Amino acid sequence: MSISPSAFFSIMELAIRWECALHRVVDAAILGQLRVVAGIAPVTCGHQRIGGLVQVNVADMLPMFRRFGPSEEAATLRRIAPYDGGEWIFITDPAEGLLIRSTDLLVPAHDVQRYEDERALLRRSASTAGATPRYDWDAMYAWLFKRINDEGLPASQAELVGEAQEWFVRNSRSGKVPEDSTIRKRIILIWRILRGGN
Repeated sequence: MSISPSAFFSIMELAIRWECALHRVVDAAILGQLRVVAGIAPVTCGHQRIGGLVQVNVADMLPMFRRFGPSEEAATLRRIAPYDGGEWIFITDPAEGLLIRSTDLLVPAHDVQRYEDERALLRRSASTAGATPRYDWDAMYAWLFKRINDEGLPASQAELVGEAQEWFVRNSRSGKVPEDSTIRKRIILIWRILRGGN
């Protein structure tokens, strides 16, 4: 049985996928090149109730994505737009808005596909297209995302590299495991983003 492709990506997943700083993904969303959505319980906006998947203006969420220094863990959502587009409407009840975490924010996969196609992102050369990768980096990234989400960051980058290497030891079909220096190069961006760097 095959698994359906992801319908949404988190902002963190896109930073990893595109090998860029988190704020580059946020910039694309601010410029209207990517929609950012969240799932919310029904709220009152003037005379209407709206809930489910709604668009979020990521510019309102910038305290969670500071370029320098620590970012906030959450921000208050005070205005939303329908998932398929429309005017921004203000949340009137609850009057204080909704607390949103960065992990609540998602980008629809078809927006990601369009963005990548327009910029030829992830395009592989003919010599590597179809080649079987030596190591299953995608599976390791998926495990790493879950590990950090469930348990948080370890105390040091070296500890994170060690855990990733142990994952390869447990899951390598060929018995081959990448060098720790190779793993470090692959996850250094993730470490820097999560530690509040660029």
